[in-house]
Amino acid sequence: MKNIIFNNKLILIFRIILGSVFIYASLDKIQDPAAFSSLIDNYRASPIWLNNLVALILPWIELICGLLIIAGYFVPVANLLIFAMLILFVILLSQAVIRGIDTHCGCFKVQEGVENVDFKKQLIKRIIEDLILLAMSFVVLLKSFNLLGEKKENN
Repeated sequence: MKNIIFNNKLILIFRIILGSVFIYASLDKIQDPAAFSSLIDNYRASPIWLNNLVALILPWIELICGLLIIAGYFVPVANLLIFAMLILFVILLSQAVIRGIDTHCGCFKVQEGVENVDFKKQLIKRIIEDLILLAMSFVVLLKSFNLLGEKKENN
């Protein structure tokens, strides 16, 4: 089982998926940081000044980490940031569901149609997606930091 999960090809697939998701997620937020800040504010979890700062910085971190993890540069650091962001996203989305906050996720698009949308269902769907991505990131994390003590292959 360990050989299947930590197969280099599977790790590469996980890196490509994670990188692609984070690159895609960053693009709309980079283009409209004001709308993204408003979406962050809807979660009622942080002060407005922090929301503005996060709206300006987070999308660029998502983009850079996505590019790095796909390209294979600084994979441990890029993936560690991705892992941390995913944990934060799961916590933020979960607290919104628990508190009954009806808001658009803002995960990929800052301006989505909101007519007849079950926000709670959408947030739960995003939490599940983030947990799947978190599992992928965890596997990449174990491999990139060699946390299972695998012997390095000599080429």
